[in-house]
Amino acid sequence: MKEIKYQYCFDEHDNLVFIGDLKQQNKYDHIYKCLQCGKEMIANIGSYNRAYFSHKSNTACDGESYLHKLAKIRIKIKFDTSDSFPIVFNRCIPCSEVGNCMVGNKDICKSHKEEIPLDLKKWNSKPLYDVCQEEEPYGGFQPDLLLSSKSNPDRPPIFIEVYKTHKSSDSKMNSGYRIIETFKLSSEADIDDIINRGFIENDNCKIIGFNPETKIAKKIEKEINTVRVIINKNGLARFPLVVKCGMVNKKYDPNSVLELNVLPMDLIHDVAPQMDPNPIQIGLAYAVKKGLSIRNCMLCHFYKFNEWQSRYICIKYKKLGLENSHPEQKMAMTCNEYKPSQMIAKYTLLDLQKVVSEINDDLIEVK
Repeated sequence: MKEIKYQYCFDEHDNLVFIGDLKQQNKYDHIYKCLQCGKEMIANIGSYNRAYFSHKSNTACDGESYLHKLAKIRIKIKFDTSDSFPIVFNRCIPCSEVGNCMVGNKDICKSHKEEIPLDLKKWNSKPLYDVCQEEEPYGGFQPDLLLSSKSNPDRPPIFIEVYKTHKSSDSKMNSGYRIIETFKLSSEADIDDIINRGFIENDNCKIIGFNPETKIAKKIEKEINTVRVIINKNGLARFPLVVKCGMVNKKYDPNSVLELNVLPMDLIHDVAPQMDPNPIQIGLAYAVKKGLSIRNCMLCHFYKFNEWQSRYICIKYKKLGLENSHPEQKMAMTCNEYKPSQMIAKYTLLDLQKVVSEINDDLIEVK
C-alpha cells in the first residue's frame, strides 16, 4: 500500500499537532498517533523533503476518515480560538429596474451576482454563535458540528457538515435547519482553504436555509441590448453604438429634440414580428407619430434593404446620379424622388411603443 503522508496527528494528550510546527531537534518530545485509527505515527523531518507524519507500522488506514476528522477538528479549533469566522453568501438578485426597463436583457438583468460577507460569531459587534460542538445530536439529526448560542439559546442552530465520502441525507437538507456543507474534500489543502477564507458559498461549500439581507441592485456599467436614436431639430438622426445601464433613461445630447431607445432587430422580431424596418427607421417613424415634421432618407419609400450589400440603400441612387447608394439622411430635404414610406406610416404609435421607449430624464455627461 502506498504510504500516506499526513500533515496532522494527535499527541499523547489528544492535542492536534501540525508537522510544520515541529523541528528536527524536538520531534521526539511527544508520542504521536493517527487521527483516524489511533495507531502510533512518526514525524519525518529532513533537510530537503517536505515534512510529514506516517504510520510507524503498516496499517489499513486509508486516509478517508482522516480528512473528515481533521476538517471537524480544525474548523472547531478555528471557531473556538478566533474572534471571527467569515462566511460569504453569493446570491443572484435582479436589477431594481428589471420590471420597468424595456431594453434590458431579462436573463442577465435578473441574475446580478452579489457577495454578502458576514460573520458566524458576531453581528453588529454582538455575539451571534459562540458554541461549537462535535457530533452533538439535535432535532433528530447528528451534525458533524453544531453551532449554537449560549447568549441566546432560542437562536436556531447551524449544522456544519463535512463532505468527504457521503453528502448529507435529503431528510437533513430538507429539515428546515440552517446547514453549511463543505464541497467534497480531496486534500488537506481544501481544509486549509476553509480555515483561511471561511465558508464561501458555491466556492468551497453549499449553504442551505439562510436568507441574508440583499441590497437592491442597479447595474450602471452593463452594456445593454438597445439602439439609441438621437434626433435633432432638422430631423436628422444619429445613434451611439453602445448604451450602458445608467444611461438608459438619460439624454446624451443637450441639443436633441427627441431621444429614444429602440430594441435591436432580433428583439423587434420577437416582440413585434409584423415590423420590418430597422431600429433607426422605427425611431424616426415614432418621432413622426409624436408630431415631429421630418423628411429623412430613412423614411423614404425607396430606402430598401439590399441583400447583396447587406444594408439599406436608396434604390433610386442611379436615377438621381448619386455615386453612393447610401445617401446622407439630409438629401431627402431636397430630393425630387422622396416619397414617405407607406409601410412605416401604417404603424400606430401604440405599435411603435412596444419596441420604443422615450427618454425624458435630464442630460447625463457622457465621457
